[in-house]
Amino acid sequence: MRINKSIPLILCCLTLLLQSCKGDIKVDSIFENEAPKNTLIGEKHFLEEDGIQLQLPENFKRLSIAEYSEILEKKSNKSKFLLERQELKNTRSLNGNSYIFRTPEGKSSYFVNTIPYSEIKKEDAQKLLGIIRQNQDNVAENYKVEFSKVTAKFKSITGAQIFKAVFKANFKRHKQTQYQHTYFINSNQKSVLLNLITTEDIDFDKYIQKMIF
Repeated sequence: MRINKSIPLILCCLTLLLQSCKGDIKVDSIFENEAPKNTLIGEKHFLEEDGIQLQLPENFKRLSIAEYSEILEKKSNKSKFLLERQELKNTRSLNGNSYIFRTPEGKSSYFVNTIPYSEIKKEDAQKLLGIIRQNQDNVAENYKVEFSKVTAKFKSITGAQIFKAVFKANFKRHKQTQYQHTYFINSNQKSVLLNLITTEDIDFDKYIQKMIF
């Protein structure tokens, strides 16, 4: 039986069902393999509504939801930007603050959503992975796109958890490939949902590790 609930709705349910815990853990300590402690080239961005600092590649520029929506509306081939449209819809549905970054050439879009804090366990991460797959199945039914999992991981230490999943999307009609990176991070009593959509399977962990909560 297919579950038709959206990711935002399920995340809201998880927020209500899961209990919080205290802790002040750096994001880089959650990863199994820490990045080298050398200087990472990029630009820092401060999320003023939530007190979180990001570091992104220099070509990422911040846009408002209205600005990003306008860019997508101007695209003549709307189905070519299916993942971006779906993620923008999810962003508008979430309860929290939203921030969007995009490269000028349009090869990458990065969605940052802060949501009410909720600790997750391994079984919750497994459910979230299943929900992502079910939503992808729904998309695949209506569009000629095939999703395949690249990786899915969950790591938990005292006071912090991180869920990561990467999927490859093959668009048969347009003969193009995109990668969807999803991170759910809990740290310092804050929960953040991150989604990166890009044309290349890049190593984004090194930028995630630079986040300061």
